[in-house]
Amino acid sequence: MIFAIFVSSFIIPASSFETTVETSTSDLLLVNLDTDTVVFSQKPDTNWYAGSLAELMTFLLSNEMIPDLNAATFNVDQTFINALPYSDGCLDKFVGQTLTAKDLTAIMLLTSGSDAAYALADLSANNDREAFVAAMNARVTALGMKSTAYVSPGFNNTSAQHTTCRDTYLLYQEVRKNDFFRAVMKNKVYTPAGLDEDYTVTAEASILNENSPYYFRYTNDAMYSFTEDTYEELVATTTYRGKTYLFVGLLGLHQSERNVYADARKLTSWAYLNLSDHKIFNEEDVLSDVTVTADWGDYQVGLHPYNSAFKTLPNSYDEAKLTYQFDIPKTIKTPFLAGQTLGSAKLYYDGEEIENIALSADTDEGLGMLSDFGRFTGYVYRRMTPHREVLAKEFPTEPAVPAVPSSETPAASNAGTAMEE
Repeated sequence: MIFAIFVSSFIIPASSFETTVETSTSDLLLVNLDTDTVVFSQKPDTNWYAGSLAELMTFLLSNEMIPDLNAATFNVDQTFINALPYSDGCLDKFVGQTLTAKDLTAIMLLTSGSDAAYALADLSANNDREAFVAAMNARVTALGMKSTAYVSPGFNNTSAQHTTCRDTYLLYQEVRKNDFFRAVMKNKVYTPAGLDEDYTVTAEASILNENSPYYFRYTNDAMYSFTEDTYEELVATTTYRGKTYLFVGLLGLHQSERNVYADARKLTSWAYLNLSDHKIFNEEDVLSDVTVTADWGDYQVGLHPYNSAFKTLPNSYDEAKLTYQFDIPKTIKTPFLAGQTLGSAKLYYDGEEIENIALSADTDEGLGMLSDFGRFTGYVYRRMTPHREVLAKEFPTEPAVPAVPSSETPAASNAGTAMEE
């Protein structure tokens, strides 16, 4: 029942730390947003139906293309609903009413409403849905989503509209920057202006619904979709004790306790209880060096990471399990600028890649007379005193892990604690 599988060429560090959590959802991704660490992944680059998750892209574009969400209006009539390729009924009770683009947006977000998505697309592109879909796919490229394609602004139950966990992660990150999105998700209910409570819309994602057995109180926001009435999809963020995780689940089972909501709750709870943040290195640390070739000779320059790095790792973090794999040229010619990328390194923890690091020098080389004179005189001194000569080192393929002060490593704040249900 699964259509052809495609694997994305876009790969970011994807760790999957040891866990005993049993899941039923096929494709999974869990990312700590504070440290940009993938802590669990399972087929994150496998394609699956985008379903109603396409409405996340519709949300982004309609907010940009409609100048004033409060001024743009849409008359909901039965003819419009009957003509839709797929209808989910989210606008049925509004037939005969006039809604603003703001109303339609809130309805779409809270109900994963496909009918509202089509209405927003019509408002955005002057009823030219093909133009709107073209804009959706253009934004796919701009966001670096390598394995996503859209054929409609709302739900579409064909393989032509597909995505992956990793692409959904990239899209949801962008959506969460929007203030209105966060406000709607926080309130969980919405009533269009001028209408009574009979027209109130409530968040339908069970993980947000306090009356649902799948409610998870730490959830900030969520978008949910069915496909074929058998499989389901969920993207959501949770925050507990100041730590925020983004969960993506595709191809989940829709039955009893074996569903994507249960997997989201189990995986994020495991992460909060068993993982914590650790400082791996500072930007002033020298992770390796490179031989620099000037017109008058060679010398060594230390290479630094661009930024300090906190990563989310097991509470039982052991610095001895950190290893680096460097990609640095044997020699680099001057001139070059401080901060210019001169090499890179992949950082592994217990064999799992957790970071791809760009390396640079912290000084300009070959651009200033004073620095060049200092380098040159040092070079002459070494050549005149061979017993003090520093021999050029061969490029290390697996150099030792540099010592980083452990005093700056934050304590594991969640170890040994229990989360409230």
